[in-house]
Amino acid sequence: MRYGLISNLRRSWSKIGTRTIIDTQQSYANRYLFSAVSPLSGDSFHLAGFEEMDTANTRFFLLELKKKHPDIHVIVVWDGAPCHRPQILHDIEGMTIICLPPYSPELNPAERFFEELRKATANQVFSTLHTYEEVIDERLRTIVSDYEGMKRLLGYDWILKQTE
Repeated sequence: MRYGLISNLRRSWSKIGTRTIIDTQQSYANRYLFSAVSPLSGDSFHLAGFEEMDTANTRFFLLELKKKHPDIHVIVVWDGAPCHRPQILHDIEGMTIICLPPYSPELNPAERFFEELRKATANQVFSTLHTYEEVIDERLRTIVSDYEGMKRLLGYDWILKQTE
């Protein structure tokens, strides 16, 4: 997920007959959050603060994910982003990568997870990336500590049926 200082505008409530005024900003500083989420267990793994979403950072994330689960075979299901395609990512021992069909974010539980994180920063202006990251970190800690809530959020019917 890319996050940054460009305003994240969402719907908001206002008094009938008045217009909502929301501050915005167009600063182009941004970073990336890499996340792996499990719809079956509610467990997750996150690394934030990457300046680029490239193959090297993606490989680093996958290797750290595998270190967290050294004794099990890890299956990663993700989209077809350009940095997900190189063969070097698919050659990590003890890990299988499955690519989703193009243009199918509705099949990717991580998209739903990232949407929940984005809600925490909606309609706000942040002076620095550090202050933005503090809000993201706080929301991340809240969401991921609730395993049952994570399973409800991420457990699409098609995933649960395939794993019965």
